[in-house]
Amino acid sequence: MRALLFLLCQLITTPLYVLMMMISSPFSKQGPRYFSGAWCRLMLRLGTVFLGVRYTVNGWENLPDGPCVVLVKHQSAWETMFFPAFFPPHCFVMKQEILSIPFFGWGMRLLNPIAINRDARREAFQQVKMQGMERLGSGLKVIIFPEGTRVPSGYRGRYAPSGGLLAVAAGVPVVPMAHNAGEFWKKGLFTKHRGTISVRIGPAISTTGLDGAAVTAQAEAWIEDQMKQMTGRVAQPYQRRARNAAALKGARAPRRHRIVIGARELHYTVARRQRRRNISLMVDHDGLTVAIPTWVTLQSVEEAIREQWPWVEKKLDHWEQRALPEPPQFKDGEALPWLGGARILRLTSRQLSLLPMDDEGVIEIDPERGPVSLQVMDWYRAQALPLLESRVQIFAHQLGIAPPPVRLSNALGRWGSCNSNGEIRLSWRLLKASMAEIDYVVAHEVAHLRHLNHSGAFWQLVGNLYPDYKQASKLLDSNDPIYRHF
Repeated sequence: MRALLFLLCQLITTPLYVLMMMISSPFSKQGPRYFSGAWCRLMLRLGTVFLGVRYTVNGWENLPDGPCVVLVKHQSAWETMFFPAFFPPHCFVMKQEILSIPFFGWGMRLLNPIAINRDARREAFQQVKMQGMERLGSGLKVIIFPEGTRVPSGYRGRYAPSGGLLAVAAGVPVVPMAHNAGEFWKKGLFTKHRGTISVRIGPAISTTGLDGAAVTAQAEAWIEDQMKQMTGRVAQPYQRRARNAAALKGARAPRRHRIVIGARELHYTVARRQRRRNISLMVDHDGLTVAIPTWVTLQSVEEAIREQWPWVEKKLDHWEQRALPEPPQFKDGEALPWLGGARILRLTSRQLSLLPMDDEGVIEIDPERGPVSLQVMDWYRAQALPLLESRVQIFAHQLGIAPPPVRLSNALGRWGSCNSNGEIRLSWRLLKASMAEIDYVVAHEVAHLRHLNHSGAFWQLVGNLYPDYKQASKLLDSNDPIYRHF
């Protein structure tokens, strides 16, 4: 009954307050913020009265007077009401679908948020950076949920570095925030429980002399430490589910098929992808995988395999001759590949910063912060962008052009890519390779800025940029299974 009363009040008051926001908007920029804050304070008060959910806030003194980037956990709808109710002028980074929600979304639109399309990740990052700089320049605080989605209490998602990158670019501090609203204000009408939500505002992190990944890593360490204190348990990794039926259809499980070409019988895997626009063939230790759009027929797949059969057969024979390396165990003292050599994995419980790099030849990980394997991969990612950007700058200078934008890639099928917009994406796994192999991949992608193909002119340009590219290419090919193992 209490939950129904709360819902009834919410349904009645939301249209009224949104209407007042819309009426006040032409006369004052502060009007929509005032009525939004009033509605949120009312909802929090009704949550206390009807649902028994109270809250405490510690660390207000840590909040800077000027603009900053706030990185905060997203566990429920409660924190989205807390910020408009009590926080200084701010804007949210949110998914654009929210703006289409009747009344609530219309009201949010009046608050000038940064609404991103999460399916277009490259564009979303640029949007956060560009619009975030503008919002910070106007004196607002930018609030970002670095895990990208609502994560249940007791779990942790991967922290995207965009918040730290934005703060570094704007020269403003980052403020970490933690709360346990997910313990008491869960999704659903009858899933809210009596209790006191604890909100903790951490000390501002200066961005001077650091890069975005390092800043985000510091904020993540503080937030997760506070979450462990509040919940009494170490958060487990959270895997995001497909958001709708279309996404499930677009990520259909691969299927095995059979084809006979000449005297050879081949079993291959077909993976249909909603967003794919062409047929792609990839060969590795698992055999041939054909990624296709949802509308492509198996007959077209077989035609593509037969057309590319000499290449496919060569790759199959090549991979059959390779021994699959043992997967890493991520144990203390284990050697992990690093820049053509190795670094020793050290497990320690002391607080650490992932950057800057040290000269001790070790990778130090705190196992209390979560799965060691995920932390190791995050460590590689944190080191990757500065190094790869510096190599791209060198080859772009040789080509006589301005350095292009560089993004990190998590793809297993290719080491790098260059699109028609002049953006280069490079796999963070390249940091396991030697500098010769890295320079070959970078020179390859920089050459694509002039020739978006693999013509003779393209390979001549690659040779001009990096004369030893053939030897480096062979070395990269031979080490491929080691570098892609995690």
